[in-house]
This record gives sequence, structure tokens and C-alpha cells, in this order.
Amino acid sequence: MEVFVRPAERQDAVNLMQLIFQLQDESNTFIVEQDPNQIAVQEEADNIDILQTTTNNIMLVSKTESGQLVGLASAAAMPGQPKVAEIGVAVINDFQGHGLAQAMLAELLDWAQTFSTVEKLLLTVQTSNAAAIHIYEKIGFKRVTGSEKQVLNSDHENVPAFDMTLVVIK
Repeated sequence: MEVFVRPAERQDAVNLMQLIFQLQDESNTFIVEQDPNQIAVQEEADNIDILQTTTNNIMLVSKTESGQLVGLASAAAMPGQPKVAEIGVAVINDFQGHGLAQAMLAELLDWAQTFSTVEKLLLTVQTSNAAAIHIYEKIGFKRVTGSEKQVLNSDHENVPAFDMTLVVIK
């Protein structure tokens, strides 16, 4: 089955909300800041429109030929640091292990290098998430020394994590 990576569009809002709920059910490493139960579909559609009109934010989705959303990647400018974007990537279980996360990261990096005003990408990864760490290192992310911390996972447990960064080469 072929999967396409593309920028999210307003009409993706309903399916995007379903994807977010599925990702939260399947993974204890996928966290969204705002409770998805509190986000109306119209509000999500508006958020997509706003994100896609900036030069330091983007949301990408992975979609099958049949229209199912199976992955999500985003870059969001850090408050007070418009040249730094925090990224996140998630793929539903059935589509993991086939290079989809890497493909979405490659698209994020291409956006950062060719279109965005972002100079650095930042992410926080749970220490136990070896597969994600491997992918990030493969793309060129470096561990930030001294960034070790505890983060809340989706099971509401504090787990060890650290930051990784990648300087965007234009």
C-alpha cells in the first residue's frame, strides 16, 4: 500500500482528530499539549490554516491511497524563539517499521531548509524510545548535553527524556 506525505489541509481536521486519538491509545510516547477532547473539529481546521500560513510552523500528514491518515509530523516555533521549532513525529502501529517516520522527518527537514525561517530544530525524546533515537541520530540530530529531564508520558508517568537538536543548513 502506498502512503503519501503532504502538508495537512483544513479538510483533514476530522481524520486528524481521529489519528490523534488513535496515536494516544497506541503509544505512551505520543503527547499533545491540549486535551484533544477539548478541541472542536472547526477549531482544529482553523489551527491547520493558521499553521500552514507561517514560515516557522508546519503540520504534515501521511495518508494512504484510501484516505486513511496514518502519521503526523509537525514543527512549531518555540515561544519567544521564532528561529527554533520544536518537532514531533508519530506513526500508528500498523505502519511503523517501514520508513514512514524517516520520510516525514525528511520532508520536515526539506521544509526547514528551503522554505522556513527556522534555524534550529529541537525535540524531546524519551530515553526508552530507542527506535526514535536511532532515526533522529540517522538524520543528524545531536543529543543536547545536560538536557536530561523527566517528562510526563501519556500514561501520566514521569519518565526520563532528553533533548536533541539539529542546525538547519540553508
